[in-house]
Amino acid sequence: MTTLAQLKGKTIHIVGASGIEGTALLLYLAGELGIEGIVAHDFAADQASFARSFHKNNIAWSASERERILPVLRALPVRYCMGTNYLQGIDTAELIFASQNWFNYPANRPALDQAIAAGAQLLGILDLGLALFAGRRITVSGSNGKSTTASLIAHLLEACSGPTGQVLLSGNERTRQVPLQELAACSSQDVAIWEVSNRHLRDRSVRGDIAVLTNITPNHIEDHGSWEAYAAAKKRLVLAPGSGGHAVLCAIDPHSVAIQNEVRASGAQLWLFGKAPPSGSCDGHCWIEANRLRLQLPGGLRLELGDPSLLALTGAHNQLNLQAALCALAASAWVETTQLNAQQLEPLYRSAPTLEGRLELVGEAQGVRWIYDIQATTAPAATVGIRAMAREAQRIVLLVGGEDKGMDYTSMAEQARRHCALIISLPGSGTEAFLNALGSGPEVARCKDLEEALPLARDRSQAGDVVLLSPGSAFFYRAFIDGGPSYRERVRAILPTDPRQETT
Repeated sequence: MTTLAQLKGKTIHIVGASGIEGTALLLYLAGELGIEGIVAHDFAADQASFARSFHKNNIAWSASERERILPVLRALPVRYCMGTNYLQGIDTAELIFASQNWFNYPANRPALDQAIAAGAQLLGILDLGLALFAGRRITVSGSNGKSTTASLIAHLLEACSGPTGQVLLSGNERTRQVPLQELAACSSQDVAIWEVSNRHLRDRSVRGDIAVLTNITPNHIEDHGSWEAYAAAKKRLVLAPGSGGHAVLCAIDPHSVAIQNEVRASGAQLWLFGKAPPSGSCDGHCWIEANRLRLQLPGGLRLELGDPSLLALTGAHNQLNLQAALCALAASAWVETTQLNAQQLEPLYRSAPTLEGRLELVGEAQGVRWIYDIQATTAPAATVGIRAMAREAQRIVLLVGGEDKGMDYTSMAEQARRHCALIISLPGSGTEAFLNALGSGPEVARCKDLEEALPLARDRSQAGDVVLLSPGSAFFYRAFIDGGPSYRERVRAILPTDPRQETT
């Protein structure tokens, strides 16, 4: 599959043609490579609904770019199967490219399972991208922090002087298109960072030269059937590099600690972050000591890499993400590792980019800061968000809501009791699970939607407060934001006229 000839020699079907992955695959395979005979499947009923789905999914492009690209997509020499029987004929496929979430659509299961049983190979866009790329691959996963860590790795690599190659970032964000054309054009001097989701790892290994696992906590159990299967999927990432590769693990995450010996036995060079190394350790390490970042290279040489408090990203969890990124930087050999120093790196800590929806400042008025943490769709993620904001605010007004994924809300409830003056809850089974764990404590106000919740948060907050949207549960965006104005727009609409507004 790594060559044009191999791809052209296969019967290729693409499932989810209007999605971000399906669109990128069609534009590359049919548009760029000119492969003929591709069959594209999509459950859109007709061309109009296909267009709506395309515009909804491909938000990495601007509206004008989407208007330009949609006719190009439609003009490709591809046979489209849409509507009720959209998977018709897929049993003839040799290669099936499906989105990472294909198994969560019940209509996909019988036909795709039968095609696989008949000998079809099921692949994703990540498999193709890795096969096309000739440079050094860094794969990043974890229950929490993978997007930020991947972004930090790219930020450090781009800024540090190294080879003449380029740095590419590809991953799991809807706001970032997968750059297949650029990946295919790269040389061995280039490096790519891949954000790898649990769904990518569900039924296969994803092999990088450097694999970074930020942590393993219960999440997405519904995708795997059990906690054990979910944890095993994450473990596959750091077992994949093998001899000659590198694996980065968190030294203070119990589930990551439990797999350290297995990772060492795989032959990969192990790097640990978050804790000072024990005496005599031959692993790589990154940790904070006396408010200084320390890096120990395999073999024992130690470097001092500056003040972690300069990091532009809020919270102790982001300092852990930075340590993971520094391990990846050192392992990459992109720069002469022994020359890394505080003077070089501290400006990069200050300029680290804030990702959309991760403790993002979306508004400020009358001394109240409005923080958008929509990516905190688990109790552990919301817990670290509350803890981070507690260091900056007199009080927290917390907005929660969404559906339960079988998580333990004990720690989130403990942080909420300690730091929140008011909890505004929106409907969902996760909301109820959190409130049950909360018991007595801060006042709880129930609202049916954001139109009711945001004015209440404005009226009940005061100077020095933070209004923090950190759902702690799944599907908040789909239930309360999707299809309407953005959260930033909703917040600004209810703030006083001409408030001080800041963007990040």
